[in-house]
Formats: sequence, C-alpha cells, structure tokens
Amino acid sequence: MISSKKAKKGLSLLRNKKGLFYIIVSSMIIIVLTVIFVAYKEYSYADRQKVIETRIMTINDFIKDIDSDSQRAMYISGFRSLIALEDYVARSGNYLDDSEELFRMAFYNGTVNNTQADVLINSSYSEYLERVKVVAEKIGLSLFINVTQITLYHESPWSIVVVATADIEINDTRGAARWEFSRDYNTSISIINIRDPVYSVGTYGRVPNTIRMNDSIDRNDFVDEDNNNDTSLLMYFINNSYYIENTLAPSFLMRLEGNFSPDPNGHGIESFVYVPFLIDQGVDYSTTKSVIDYILFNNISGYDSRRCNIDNMPSWFTIDTNHSADYEINKLTSSPC
Repeated sequence: MISSKKAKKGLSLLRNKKGLFYIIVSSMIIIVLTVIFVAYKEYSYADRQKVIETRIMTINDFIKDIDSDSQRAMYISGFRSLIALEDYVARSGNYLDDSEELFRMAFYNGTVNNTQADVLINSSYSEYLERVKVVAEKIGLSLFINVTQITLYHESPWSIVVVATADIEINDTRGAARWEFSRDYNTSISIINIRDPVYSVGTYGRVPNTIRMNDSIDRNDFVDEDNNNDTSLLMYFINNSYYIENTLAPSFLMRLEGNFSPDPNGHGIESFVYVPFLIDQGVDYSTTKSVIDYILFNNISGYDSRRCNIDNMPSWFTIDTNHSADYEINKLTSSPC
C-alpha cells in the first residue's frame, strides 16, 4: 500500500517536472519569437525610412537640376524667340503690335502669329518642359508644371530678363513623397548679334545691321582736339554702325514695336547709319534728316535742328543738335542745315 502511494507520488512529480519544462520551453520559444518579430518590425521600419530618405534625396536633386538647367533652356528659348520676332518683322516689313505678348507665345509655343518659327523647332520652353517630364518618369516621378506667367524687361540697354513663373507638383509613383510649390525661373538674354528691326524695315531688308558694341571706344575720344580735331575714331564708329546707349533712344523691345520715343528707363540704344551702304543697295533716304538710325528711317518730331558741313566729316553726314554733344560734334566747325 505504501509502495503504491510512493509510486503515484513519483509519477505526479514527474508529470509536474514535465509540465514545468514544457512551460519553460514554451516561454523561451515565445520570447525568441517575440524578439525576432520586434527586430523584424524595427528592421522593416528602418528599411522603409531609408527608402523614403533615398527617394526624398532623389527628388531634391531632381528639383535642383531643374533649377540649374532651366536657366540654360530659357536662354536658348529666349534668344531664339528674339531672333524669330525680328525675322518676322524683316519678312513682313511691319513692326509688331505687342512685342511682349508675341514674345511670350514664341518663347512658350515656338510660334509667331500662330505660325511655327523655324528657329524655335525643338527649342521652345514647352518642349523643354516635356523633355523634363520624360526624365522624371524614368526615375519614378510624376511631374506637373503649369507656367502661369512669362514676363520680360530690359535690365540694361544690352540685355533682357525673362522670368517664367510656374506651379509645380512632383509625386513619387511609389507614394513615398510629394512636393507642391511655386517657382520663378529667370535668365538674362543678350541682344548682341541680333538684327536691328529698324534697319530691316527702314531698308526693306537690303541693309541689315546686327547690334554690336565696341567697349574699346570711349565716347569722350570721338574727336581728338590735340590732333587737329581728328575724327578717325568717330568715323570708325560710324563706318561699322556700332551701337551706343543713349537716353534719347528707344530700347530694343521698343524698336520691335516701331516705338521711337526715348526709353523711360534709360535703356535706349542707337547707331549711325552708314549712308554709302544705302546708296550701294539703292535704298532711298532723306537728306534732310539726322543719320541717327531711328531718326533717319522714321518720321519723328523734335530733331529738325541739324548741323551740316561738319569739319573732317563726309558731306553726307548730318546730325541733329540734340545729339551733337554726345558725339563731340559740337567741338567741330559746322553750319546749320
């Protein structure tokens, strides 16, 4: 009887030990699984964060690339738009009604008066933006750009600033990030080496003249008083029809419109017309006008008082008294016309 009780007690203890062992093993397995699960969750979270950070850096770099590349693209579109507008004036023989609005259309769409400009094929700003969108798609970005405004103005007699204001939306196709912002992109465009529309219209395209300046010529040295009033430098300036800034003159944008008033911002430019070129090409001109370009080719008032028979100057040269001091003609002997 006693042995039977001992046997039952031993069996009970064995069962208790097995149960305890099972509990301990189960607990350890649960702990290990919990640690693995938590570690996996932490790894997944960290991995996802790294992916998001990488995408954010990619998008930021993409935005920086647009900022830097847009200036170059705008310069190309802007410079070619000015060429296209002048070419339209030269072909039609008429000045533009609204140079700024026509510039916007040429710049963005590549057209002048709804006609494709050859010089702007594959060079308009809208075509550039389409190419940017293709690049964005290749790196997993959805890009939307809406140009809301295009403005232009002279920052100097020799350059024009173009500003494109755009609303931009960038979405990561994986859903990692999204950007939405507005930006002003701008560039400065030189008018040097663009044809002057005043010559194109005034000479019927026979005597075109590109805008060129000569920094080596000082306007205070046109007449050398120490050398018998030598005018060699002035004649060099005239023979090449170089341009010089003058507050009495119209700006390049004003010239495109046939507006020959003084530029209110002081960004006017002008040149002397080399009359022998007109004679060679059979272009009629008035001998009763100053040979300053916008005065000679147009009927504008205020420049009737002129000087003729100027010492050391060719017989065809005549200049209005408003400009005589600007070119040191007042230092030379002359007579009223």
